[in-house]
Amino acid sequence: MLNVQPKLEVKLDTILKSQSPRYSVRAEGELVAMVEEVADTASNDWKNQLLNTVRLHTVSSKKFHVTTPKSKVIATIEKARGFSENFDVFIAGNQVATLEQAFHVRSQIVTALSPEGEILLTAEGRNGASDFKVQQEDGRTVSSISKRSIPDPSLKEALVAGDIYHVRHHEEVTELEQLIILAMTVMTVEQLHNA
Repeated sequence: MLNVQPKLEVKLDTILKSQSPRYSVRAEGELVAMVEEVADTASNDWKNQLLNTVRLHTVSSKKFHVTTPKSKVIATIEKARGFSENFDVFIAGNQVATLEQAFHVRSQIVTALSPEGEILLTAEGRNGASDFKVQQEDGRTVSSISKRSIPDPSLKEALVAGDIYHVRHHEEVTELEQLIILAMTVMTVEQLHNA
C-alpha cells in the first residue's frame, strides 16, 4: 500500500489527448507513486481509439495502475466502456470500492461505496469543481482536493505542463482511504476536467 502522507501533489504529466494519461504523485517533492493508464485501454484497443478520436473519451473504457516509484502495482482503477460513470478500485484483484459520479453544472459529487454498498467517502465539488472536500459518512471533512495551475509558468511549462492537484488530509486517514481519494482525483481529471 501507499503510506499515508499529510499532503500529496498529483500532477498530470501528459497533456496531449493522443498520449496515455500518466500522473506523478509526490509528497514533499519526493515521488511516492505513479498512476498510469494501461496500454490495453490506451492504445491497443481500436474501439477506445475511435471513441477518443470523435471526442467521446468519457465513454471509452479506462484502466489505470497505481504503482510505487519502482513500478510495483499497488492498485488498479477501472472504468467499463459505455455510459457507466462508475470507476472500480481493486487491490490484489479484489474490489475494495466503487466510485460513483454525479457531475452537474452546480454540483459535483463523487461517492465511494464499499463492495457491500456502504458509503465510505464523499467528495463534494465547489468553485466550478476546482475544489473538493472529502467527507466521511458522518459528515466529518477528512481531506480536500484542489486543482491549481503552475504559478508563474515559463513559456515551456505553459505549453506542456498539466495541472496540479493538491490533496491535503485534515484528519488522520487510513491507507485505503488515501488510495480512494487518489482514485477520486484521477476520476475527476478524466471525467470532468479533461472532458
